[in-house]
Amino acid sequence: MGAMERVISQMSYDMRRKRYLGKSKKQSRNPQHEIHHRAKSTSGRQVYMPVLALGGGNAKKVIGILLIAIGVILILTRCFGGSRKDAVKDINEKKVVYETQTSYENFIQDFNIEEEDLKVLLDLSLRYKQDYAHTLGVWAVESYKGGSMAQVKQCLRQYRPENEIDDFGMYDAATKLYKQFIYDIRKFPLKIRKGYTYENGWKQSRTYNGNRLHYGIDIMSDTNESGKIEVISMTDGIVENVGWNETGGYRVGIRSPGGAYFYYAHLDDYPSHLQKGDRIDAGDLLGMMGDTGYGTEGTRGKFPVHLHIGIAVKTKDQVEFWINPYALLKYTEDK
Repeated sequence: MGAMERVISQMSYDMRRKRYLGKSKKQSRNPQHEIHHRAKSTSGRQVYMPVLALGGGNAKKVIGILLIAIGVILILTRCFGGSRKDAVKDINEKKVVYETQTSYENFIQDFNIEEEDLKVLLDLSLRYKQDYAHTLGVWAVESYKGGSMAQVKQCLRQYRPENEIDDFGMYDAATKLYKQFIYDIRKFPLKIRKGYTYENGWKQSRTYNGNRLHYGIDIMSDTNESGKIEVISMTDGIVENVGWNETGGYRVGIRSPGGAYFYYAHLDDYPSHLQKGDRIDAGDLLGMMGDTGYGTEGTRGKFPVHLHIGIAVKTKDQVEFWINPYALLKYTEDK
C-alpha cells in the first residue's frame, strides 16, 4: 500500500471512530464544553454565539484533521517535489547530450587533420587490417577527447573505442560519414601542379545573399586568367547537377559511389556534352577554372578566378552536411 493510500485509509478510520464516540457521548454532553460570547446583531440586539472550546472531543477532532492535512501536504510536497527534481535533472542531461553532439558534429565537419596524419592512419589501417573509415572514426572520437595518436593505436588494437564518448553514438556517426567519400577520392581537382595556390578558408564569412559561412576551399589562379586551368573530377560518379547556379556560377556536381556530393563551382565553362545522369571517371574534364557567379547567368568578374571545391555527405538529420576538403586536397596533391 502506498503512502497516499495509507493516509486516506487512516482518515476514513478516524472519521468513523469519532462519529461512534460522538453518538455515545451525546446524552452526557457537558454544557461547559461550549462557551458563549456576546455579539451585536445588525438590528442592535445582543445575541449569544456558541464557540468551540479548545478542549474535549471537538478540539481533538480539529487537531486530528489538521494533523492529517499536514501529513497529506508533506507527502504531496515530497512526491511532486521529487518529480520536479527528476524533470530538471532529465532536462539537464538532455542538454548535455545535445551540446556534446553539436560540438562533435562541428568537430568532424571541420576535419582538421594534418596531411601526414591521414597517411599515418592509412598505414595503421593496413597494419591492423582495419577498415580505413573505422580508423578515421577512432581518430575522430579520440581527437575530440584530446587524445594522442598513441591512444588511437590502442583503440585500433581493441577494434573499436569503448569509452564514455561512444555512448552518444559518435564513433558510428563519424564512420558512416567518412565511408561516403574516403574510398572514392583518387585525384586532385586540377590537371596541373603549378600556377595555383590555396589555403584553409573553411567557414570564412561571405556576404552575397546575406551573411553566411564558406563551406569549401577556394583554389586560386596565380595569373587570374579565366579559362586557362583544367578542372577534373576527383572521383568516379554520376553527374547530378550541371549548368548555372546563382552563387556558384557554372558548376558541376558529382555523386560519388560512396554517396558523397562533390561540388565544382565558378567554372569558366564546361563540356557541352556533359548532362545530368552521365557517368564520370576520376580524372575526366569537368570544365575550366573561371570567375562566374553572384548573379544571373553569364555574370563574371565579381571575384578573382578560382575553383570552389565542396564535399557534402548525408547524415541522419541533413541532406547536405559539408566537410572541410582542405586535408583531402593536400593529401591528393602529393599523390
